[in-house]
Amino acid sequence: MTDFPTIMYRTPGLHKKPRGGTYAYKGAADQAEFDMLLSRGWFPSYEDAVVGKIVAAVEALDDALDVVTPATRDELEAKAKELGVSFNARTSDKTIAERIASALEV
Repeated sequence: MTDFPTIMYRTPGLHKKPRGGTYAYKGAADQAEFDMLLSRGWFPSYEDAVVGKIVAAVEALDDALDVVTPATRDELEAKAKELGVSFNARTSDKTIAERIASALEV
């Protein structure tokens, strides 16, 4: 449970930490404001803000890799089975992907 008013943090910011790093801070008067700031990328401590930046960067990298990396045969087959798309061992990955895309458009 958080006591109000409290301070929220975000990195980077205008204020410098003694051993490197920067941060910004903003006050939250009540739970509603706290929740709103939390949803906009503010954190209850500087340490949480740093970890939040790292997690966001990892998630962004993971999303980018998903876009760049084609699905594996196992992933294609699993999605095809989930959608009821027909295929067999001789069906190419490209054909399975096209059938999955068609099934998702419907």
